[in-house]
Amino acid sequence: MGLSEVTRFLPATARASVAVPGGGCEVQELPVPTPGPDSGWLRVAASGVCGTDVALQARGVAEPTVLGHHVVGAIAAVGERAAGRWEVGSGSRVVVEEYLPCGACPTCRTGPYRLCPETDIWGGGRRIGTVPVAEAPGLFGGNAEYLHLPANAVLHHLPDALGDELATWVLPYANALDWTLGAGRLRSGETVVVLGPGYHGVAVAAAALAGGAERVIVTGLPCDAERLGIVETLGAVPVVTDDPARLESERPDLVVDTTGGAPGVVDPAMGLLGHGGRLVLTSPKSPAAVPVDTALMIRRGVSVHGVRGRSPEAVGAAIAALAGGDSRLDRVPVATVPLDGVGDMLARLALGDGPRSPHVLVRPHHHTTS
Repeated sequence: MGLSEVTRFLPATARASVAVPGGGCEVQELPVPTPGPDSGWLRVAASGVCGTDVALQARGVAEPTVLGHHVVGAIAAVGERAAGRWEVGSGSRVVVEEYLPCGACPTCRTGPYRLCPETDIWGGGRRIGTVPVAEAPGLFGGNAEYLHLPANAVLHHLPDALGDELATWVLPYANALDWTLGAGRLRSGETVVVLGPGYHGVAVAAAALAGGAERVIVTGLPCDAERLGIVETLGAVPVVTDDPARLESERPDLVVDTTGGAPGVVDPAMGLLGHGGRLVLTSPKSPAAVPVDTALMIRRGVSVHGVRGRSPEAVGAAIAALAGGDSRLDRVPVATVPLDGVGDMLARLALGDGPRSPHVLVRPHHHTTS
């Protein structure tokens, strides 16, 4: 397919919500140049708001940056070599992973490209939603009408049966499948406790239920009442508590912590587990070093697993489950925000004053908030 076949879909400029140093966002018009032979452009349909986006704006970006890394859309323009490599053409619907791996290092060559040093944000690596606007063409995040697809972007095709709003669950649900079935080694009939009813907590609850867990308990604070109500519609058991130790009588087989950086949750979470139990940590704590009861770990044979992202196989499984109606995530309400409302929405989420649903989508081509 020649580039000339698709450039007619490409505008000269695109609107984007740009996070700026010091906090806040500004809607800016950025140029959309014709892609080279190895790159392309995505017309963004929706970009899911993740806790990482909230944290980035809350602490302030170092340089103006288009955030957003759970991105769904359709190919608007693509270079010839990129079209062949990604197996896409104009109008192809895809989900874009955030990773920008080198593709050549031993890690990439053996499969787990999410662990490539060049896409490790803790080591200064690059990902979709973190590249500053100053680097041409600037549109490296999903909170924009068009997203630049560099040569090392990772794309996955979406079936027609999977609509845009549900498709934005692909990456968080793929994470959840990897964390519960992979690292968590979930077996049918087990009990799972999910700490936190946020975006990923809801996805983990859905994945655990789909994976055959007999009982899935999701904890939250009193302010999470509405989100706990949502997990109940999925089939999970909501529990209001600020202390995981209060669930000790449950003796879960698997605990998945999605609460963020609070360090005090690790030891009591581990204390819930019976013999052979597993604790999965989904984000680093601050400070990173936390006390744990090693005697308990040995006595009960408890294991602790740190996880990072998801495997390509988990993405495929998530797409299939969502398209097939097997995820239950279609029961989660959607809150949408246009580009000019992104800054306010991120600020509200940082204060805990966001929508009742954790499923918040930026819809760049829409102009009203729901």
